[in-house]
Amino acid sequence: GCSNTSEISEVMILTSPTIENQPLGDSLCLNGVTNDLSVTYINGSGTATYQWYENSVSNNTTGMEITGEISNTFSPPTDSIGVKYYYVIITFSSGGCNQIPSNPAKIEVVEGPQITTQPITSQSICIGGNSQTLTVISTGGTGSVTYQWYSNTINSNSGGNPISGATADSYTPTAFTTTGNYYYYVEIQATGNGCSDIASDPAEIIVVDDPAFDSQPIAFQELCQNATVQDLEVTVSGGLGNVSFQWYSNNISSNSGGIPIAGAANSTFTPPTNSIGTIYYYCVI
Repeated sequence: GCSNTSEISEVMILTSPTIENQPLGDSLCLNGVTNDLSVTYINGSGTATYQWYENSVSNNTTGMEITGEISNTFSPPTDSIGVKYYYVIITFSSGGCNQIPSNPAKIEVVEGPQITTQPITSQSICIGGNSQTLTVISTGGTGSVTYQWYSNTINSNSGGNPISGATADSYTPTAFTTTGNYYYYVEIQATGNGCSDIASDPAEIIVVDDPAFDSQPIAFQELCQNATVQDLEVTVSGGLGNVSFQWYSNNISSNSGGIPIAGAANSTFTPPTNSIGTIYYYCVI
């Protein structure tokens, strides 16, 4: 009839540990500053230790151990362009709890914004004319990319005045009413960490006077049929590019509504005198 009973042995079964907050990836420009990767866990037994890993693919099993990175936070390097994945494995000191890996966090490092196509460097137009559209093409950067065009009084891509509503990658200036030299440039901004603002080269628009007649054709000649007539001649200045001439004949004293004279495409024109009557002539340049 001999018996005895031992003292109570308590066995506590805990819920297995799980990661409550996973590390978050980021996309940023070269040498930008990203938020630390961090994890927190719940449940588990004993003291937790951490080890961070780097991987070239998106998994949490084949990475390489990062020496010295043994806390619950890690600052990924951003000094080289490319995509890396980082994860941490948490180990518990007692209780037979399994190691738990975090999700891989993707860190993408890209080149900062670069302009690959600049706006037209220089163009010339007459008063009232429309310039060609100014356009830029950019690459690189991350996040949202925004544009702001500026006007300037000097040939510089700084110190200009922002143009209201000019926030696309192209801009067409309004028609010019005053001669002079006008300058435009665009600033490009990417919102990603470490992405610096960049400015395009300045684009110059030269506005000149419309072509003008320095001398007009003789206003009046009266002569007999088949007599020798004095040539009609014009000289011009201003305007841009090559100057072309076209003489017209008209039955009324007007410099519109006439009929172009075939072959009369020089600065001088000799009117015919073989027919009796009054004819009016004018030149369009």
